[in-house]
Amino acid sequence: MVDLKSNKTSFNSTFHKNEELPNSFLVNFNEIKKEGKEFVRISIDGTQIGDVIDDNSYEKDFYRYHDVFHYTFATMLNWSPCTRAMLGRKRKSIPIIDEYEDGARATITEEAISLILFNEAKRTNLFENRKVSKTILKIIKQMTEPFEVRVKTEKEWEKAILKGYSLFKKLVANRGGEIEFNLDNRNAIYLNN
Repeated sequence: MVDLKSNKTSFNSTFHKNEELPNSFLVNFNEIKKEGKEFVRISIDGTQIGDVIDDNSYEKDFYRYHDVFHYTFATMLNWSPCTRAMLGRKRKSIPIIDEYEDGARATITEEAISLILFNEAKRTNLFENRKVSKTILKIIKQMTEPFEVRVKTEKEWEKAILKGYSLFKKLVANRGGEIEFNLDNRNAIYLNN
């Protein structure tokens, strides 16, 4: 089973290959216009992942690119119930893990973290100062206490958040692009300039 005391833990270990997060994957964020609105279509290897997303807001704030945060959490923290759901990588072979770690509560928690961070980012010019407030990091740690990701430190969360926002800025500036996510080296690289 997963050793929750180790920060080096792979939450993939002991699961079927088709339940593991992929070691690396390329995600294409393609902005499209439909009926005068901007949307983002996300694909991996030419296959659309999830729904086409808009900002779901009166304000045009580019939230349509927010899935980059989920993929970054998967890559840098080895945790993202949202990514597991989008990629069809839920760990169904162990029902309790499927229910508690990859289920609705975990997914809603991750989406809530994404939204909290997004609202904080708007106030801090997308974390221009390269810092996430201690208060926000403590809230995230409290929110994730019931889940396997609780072993990740505030510093690891901050690094993942800042990386996600650096990628988000590039997606917004270029109205899309392709990002390579690599779990082996815990990094993500924006490929299109």
